[in-house]
Amino acid sequence: MALYEKNFSALLLKNPSLAHVLSRLSLEIPYEIFMENEALETLNLIHTTTFAPLYATKPHVVLEVQKEQFNVFQEYPYLYFFGMGNGALLKHLLANKKHQRIVVIEPEPYIIHILFHLIDFSEELNSERLILLGKDELNFPIISTLFSTFETQRYAKLYDLHVNGAFYEIHEELILQCNRLFLECLQQNVQFAGNDMHDALVGVEHHFMNLPLMLTTPPLLQFFKRAKTTEVAVLVSTGPSLAKQLPLLKQMVPYITIFAVDASFPVLTRYGIKPDVVVSMERIPLTGRFFKETPKEAFEGVIFSLSSLQHPEVVGSIKAGIMQMNMRPFGYMMETGAHAWGYVGIGMSAANKAYELIYHSGFKTCVLIGQDLAYSDEGKSHSAGHVFGEDEVKHKAGDGYTERYGGGGVIKTTAVWNWFRAFFEKDIAETKGRMQTINATEGGARIFGAMERPFAEVMGAVDKSKTKKPIELTPLSEGELKRVQHEVAQKVEAIGSFLAEQRAKAEELFLKTAVLCEALDAHENVEMKRLEALEVEILEFRKGAREERFERLIWHVGQSMLLVQEMELARIEVRFTCNDAERYEKLTLWIHAHKGWLFALAGCIDAIQVAMERKGSHYSHTSEVKA
Repeated sequence: MALYEKNFSALLLKNPSLAHVLSRLSLEIPYEIFMENEALETLNLIHTTTFAPLYATKPHVVLEVQKEQFNVFQEYPYLYFFGMGNGALLKHLLANKKHQRIVVIEPEPYIIHILFHLIDFSEELNSERLILLGKDELNFPIISTLFSTFETQRYAKLYDLHVNGAFYEIHEELILQCNRLFLECLQQNVQFAGNDMHDALVGVEHHFMNLPLMLTTPPLLQFFKRAKTTEVAVLVSTGPSLAKQLPLLKQMVPYITIFAVDASFPVLTRYGIKPDVVVSMERIPLTGRFFKETPKEAFEGVIFSLSSLQHPEVVGSIKAGIMQMNMRPFGYMMETGAHAWGYVGIGMSAANKAYELIYHSGFKTCVLIGQDLAYSDEGKSHSAGHVFGEDEVKHKAGDGYTERYGGGGVIKTTAVWNWFRAFFEKDIAETKGRMQTINATEGGARIFGAMERPFAEVMGAVDKSKTKKPIELTPLSEGELKRVQHEVAQKVEAIGSFLAEQRAKAEELFLKTAVLCEALDAHENVEMKRLEALEVEILEFRKGAREERFERLIWHVGQSMLLVQEMELARIEVRFTCNDAERYEKLTLWIHAHKGWLFALAGCIDAIQVAMERKGSHYSHTSEVKA
């Protein structure tokens, strides 16, 4: 196979969109190619229209300077570049196996085309050590995946976008846009890891408190099989634009399946609209007001999709209808078993969760209304009739702007709404092959990936020849329930044993580390071999901490606290050392950092154990949620 075909095949497998761009290029290449004696490091290109050279001086001289500059990055596992240059620097860096992944944005497809004829990148592309992106891939869903793992997040403070030569400065605006996008995606992924361990622990406590009740509700998998009673699902949120859609929504009730977020339930009730499914997810007690202030008859015949981490104030406020409690895709929930009740709610809002429910239930079309994710032009944050008022979200100095629904300007929004919107855009990109998403809000922010159409037009196309049937769900039989309860009880017991074991290991290693740190702080003569012996023990412990069970039960809860320390450890780990003295200094810093890390980890495990055992015993309404 020719060199170009090898590279193209690898790119086609990993990035079909960019490969498609390459396949449509004109045969007239707008660059003159110069290379001495077929030596890659001498490769230069000159644009035939602008006469701009890829390198203003000799390329091999530039390469030597770049090699020297990037010496300090030898330990960095992740690097980010704008521009491939002539490919020589990339090939040099990829020879260092410590670079686990190099991401390159190349705005000039013809440069990729030329380099694919000259350099073999196929192995690096296939292994994803080289991620090659074009201008069309600069969007939130794609870039966000680059920072979705713990390993990439712990190196967040080391992110830098390297511009591969002065030639690319003609793309200054794109470079700035690209950098903003990378930082936004990185920030959101780190934020999603959590910024308050207390919230995570509340979720743990509520989950183990609600487990017995959850098992008595119909399984989520049953919901997925039975929820699709029409072809079209309408997802109702409480943005300022909702009120104008309610008259038509009321007419369409017999022909569509209505998924309402918890906040919209009382709004719909006041208008005489009964949703098919009400979706809730928050762990705070205030969510219960959406149900407490709604009359009992409004609950009858409705499915209430609750999360196992919700507060007893919420769970105890469901007055009638069918409760279907489910689990979010959190590690500790997966470890408790009962997989038939999981897993939805990877996003940050009830609307994000409702979208997942609609997709997994097999609907062909999801229609969004009330999904403004922005203030109205009058400054309102929510629809008329919202329990907490139309001005619940107050304007702040840090509010930003995003593209308006329908285009033609921008509209004021918040960071939180932007996160909600980003999850929608990510989900829409991932689900578009099987379900079309129509944003019929007719107001608010543009949600990229969703078709924008008037609600009346969308409803006009709905089949009205037959009316929907109610969604029927049934709990497990008594015998099946006992079997599942026994399995879950065994898993919960095993979780307790695992946490106790890991806490003991962390505390023992912390004491060893503290003793050595005291010796170092007292300026005692600590030999290198003693440091290295402790390093081996810490690395062995960290190896176990990377195993799936540890991550699910401990890291997924404590990451909001531990990630900050991991970022500092990452800074130390990438320090480039040239001699034994520098290596000694680096290792002492690394061990000192692990003293704090181990102390925090042991405290984290202790807090998880307490939350598991407490199971809401301090709540006055706990009796309301017992099975």
